[in-house]
Amino acid sequence: MFVSKLFIEFMLYSFLGWIYECTYCTVKEGHWRNRGFLFGPLCPIYGTGTVACELIFGYLPMFRSIPYSQIPIWKIFAICALGSIVLEYGTSYFLEKRFHAVWWEYYDMPLNINGRVCVPATMGFGIAGILVTRFALPFMEKVMGGLNPIAAEIIALLLMGYLAADLVLTVSSLIHLLDMVEGAMAEFDGRMEDMYKNAVATPGKAKEALTSVPVRAKEAMAVAAEKLDFRQRYQLKNIKNFRFKRPVFRGGRTLNTERMSEFYKGLQDKIRTGDEKQWKVKK
Repeated sequence: MFVSKLFIEFMLYSFLGWIYECTYCTVKEGHWRNRGFLFGPLCPIYGTGTVACELIFGYLPMFRSIPYSQIPIWKIFAICALGSIVLEYGTSYFLEKRFHAVWWEYYDMPLNINGRVCVPATMGFGIAGILVTRFALPFMEKVMGGLNPIAAEIIALLLMGYLAADLVLTVSSLIHLLDMVEGAMAEFDGRMEDMYKNAVATPGKAKEALTSVPVRAKEAMAVAAEKLDFRQRYQLKNIKNFRFKRPVFRGGRTLNTERMSEFYKGLQDKIRTGDEKQWKVKK
């Protein structure tokens, strides 16, 4: 029952976090923004943070005997703020390391660390931790206390199956997206290398080869865009930026990561432009 209870709460807070993220970004950008790493309406980082609050303030020996309402606010704030730094920085680092992608960044915010965390966001999470600990956790204790243990197990299993399916679809789609773009870039680099060799062998064709590079690049991007399925289009629209911290090897050669970042951004622009055109036509 204990594990089931925590997992149900994790999913609930992940859903509420998704609502908050979508609302905030929609208001800030002036148009609908569907946020999150997963396909479904979940932001697991919020669920993880809230469940961590419950485990710390509800079960650690130093807090276990103290009601939530009597835990000093400054302790809640300090622990939640520091915890958010570890959670946000670690999640951002892992996603970037695995997928070369950034779902959020704080370079435009003061006192940021590598764009992954910043003081204003950290303070916001500290304040949110106070609200969660003082109000949300006591309320959820009453709600979950009245839930039948068997029903809790069934609900948790159903939610676990849903989350597992979402994770598998998301990760496999992202890996396929990376593989496709790397393949397109390797093919493009191969063609450019052949053109360079021909230009060196035949100097008269050098100008023609140089002028054809932008055209070939657009052609490669158009072909790649046509291969994207709806899940990959969704992911590209949600990803904030692309960063490569290590070389990318494909087909026996090292790919130019700067051009790969430009290629990804070009795909994003193409998708967003296409969506805007469709919206205008429908309207």
